Amino acid sequence: EAGIDGTTMPPGDYTSSELTGLVAYLRTMGDFDLSDVVLGDAGRGETIYGGTGDCASCHRIGRDGSRVAPDLTDIGAVRSAGSLAETLVNPTSAMLPLNRTVRVTTANGDRFTGRRLNEDTYTVQIIDEDERLRSLVKDDLREYTILTTSSMPSYADTLTEQERADVLAFLLTLKGMN
Repeated sequence: EAGIDGTTMPPGDYTSSELTGLVAYLRTMGDFDLSDVVLGDAGRGETIYGGTGDCASCHRIGRDGSRVAPDLTDIGAVRSAGSLAETLVNPTSAMLPLNRTVRVTTANGDRFTGRRLNEDTYTVQIIDEDERLRSLVKDDLREYTILTTSSMPSYADTLTEQERADVLAFLLTLKGMN
């Protein structure tokens, strides 16, 4: 986290969950044969993202879209083309541990499912399926389960190969807001 002197690697201040996500990403970088990745038209992909794909009902880019699933504002800078292509057809296989959904039941029986935003020894903060921020004390939970399957649907059958290539091209243009 101090960077490497004499190189372009800057210092970073990462939480434990961010470091876990980075390590998981680095470990999977070589798992995809990029020669199999076909890129389409980013403009058409953006249209599919907002239309047929209905991606914005869960994901967010900049200020637009939902907060239920991971923010895609800089996805083209942090995920490889192969990883994103795999995510479109088999979301669970390409899911980073950091993005796993959690299911909780409180001591009084309230149930929430959502994306974990932060967690420490005593508390967990999630954004639930209704985009409500929930801060929960772990000692007050009857159940706390980290789900290992993605809630994202597969687009293997709902989008054609060309449409997936177009969406992939669009996602790779997302390098963060300037």
